[in-house]
Amino acid sequence: MFKKSLLAVALGVAAFGANAATTSATPSVVSLEGAVGQTTVAVPQLTIQLAAEYAVGDTFTITLTGAEFDTTSNPAITFSGFTSNPTVGLLSKTATTATFRVTAVPSPVEVFSGKNFLLNGALLKTTTVTDAAGDIKLTYAAKTSTGLDLDNVGTATSTVVTSKAQLSSSVTKSLNGVIDVENERKQFTAGNDTITTDVLEVTPVVATAGTHDAVYTGATHVIKGDFSWMDTDGTTGVSATELAAAFKATGTADTYTSTINTAGDAITVTVADAAGNTAEAMTATFTVLGKANSKAPILSTQKFTVDSTIKYNTAAGTASTKAIASASAGSWTLNGFDENIVFMPFGTQYAQSINVSNTGSVAGAITVDITADGKTYTKTLTATATPKATTNISQEVKAFAAESGVTGNAHIKVVVNSPTADIDVTGVYYSKSDADRVKTK
Repeated sequence: MFKKSLLAVALGVAAFGANAATTSATPSVVSLEGAVGQTTVAVPQLTIQLAAEYAVGDTFTITLTGAEFDTTSNPAITFSGFTSNPTVGLLSKTATTATFRVTAVPSPVEVFSGKNFLLNGALLKTTTVTDAAGDIKLTYAAKTSTGLDLDNVGTATSTVVTSKAQLSSSVTKSLNGVIDVENERKQFTAGNDTITTDVLEVTPVVATAGTHDAVYTGATHVIKGDFSWMDTDGTTGVSATELAAAFKATGTADTYTSTINTAGDAITVTVADAAGNTAEAMTATFTVLGKANSKAPILSTQKFTVDSTIKYNTAAGTASTKAIASASAGSWTLNGFDENIVFMPFGTQYAQSINVSNTGSVAGAITVDITADGKTYTKTLTATATPKATTNISQEVKAFAAESGVTGNAHIKVVVNSPTADIDVTGVYYSKSDADRVKTK
């Protein structure tokens, strides 16, 4: 008797578990950028396959997550699989729910299980779709007229809309020039693109969404760094001619226009789409003069960034832009050691102590840059960084400062053609007026 009772309970649970409606839909993929400005976003048909019998007064609620229904939304239920359709009316709706009630059943009585309710006419509030990428879902749950759960063992949920970003841009080849100290820091090592060129590649991407697609029309790329080395005529700023000689942006079909700001620290490349909704990679080539050119300036180690803005038209035809987060565009490094002494005063009232320590086994040439009053003076010293020793370069640096007419506050860069890990630089100045010694590096 006990075993029979258990069997009966098990069969009852199995039968109850089978009474679960299922939902399905073919989701639409909506462009976050292109859908902006649309009056509403339509919800594709949701199919609810029933697994229980319904009676007059039974209700079911469809709940929306990930967005909100528009106030103009007019959801309605149609049917498939029935010989004679029941009657279902909208009972109430909110920003995230639509509740329906069965008001009439077929006569003669018809089985509901295995047949379908079809939800149509639902509309989404556009701003709740375009505010973030992700899946928007509908969930079905039913109750009897007395408030008991019906046909909803488990969760009947389907994705009906997926919102996705269509437009992006990234650095696909970074600047990576290695400045060659053996060639006076005026060109790159042989391992680069060439000894006088370094190439940056930025690639915008327009993914296919499917619904309310954006249409690409161009881009703007702002490359930031120190481009003062492009100024080779001695006048203030980088001219259009100097920019054209040192920088060129190209692609396969689009039109590229480049300008540089007065400060010489930002190059703006404006891209006009020529192929019709086809984004292409921008190849930006930087060209330095190289040691062989007597006008070649000294190159500085630095880091670069790029800020990109994608231009597009929404599906409604409105011209728009999308700013892409600033990204690293690479760097220029040195095949040796460099260190900055950010403050070192010169003049009769000061004495300097500058030392280069070399713990390695490779001797290195020492070059110093003295910057003062907006000018930089460069010299390769007679002294070298002797292996396993400390080299005092104070007097030679003091003499070079005097030759260059530098008095007062200055900035010193020390460059050593030896492995970086082996070199250290210290800088101290002595003020004769107050006998104060200050270590600045």
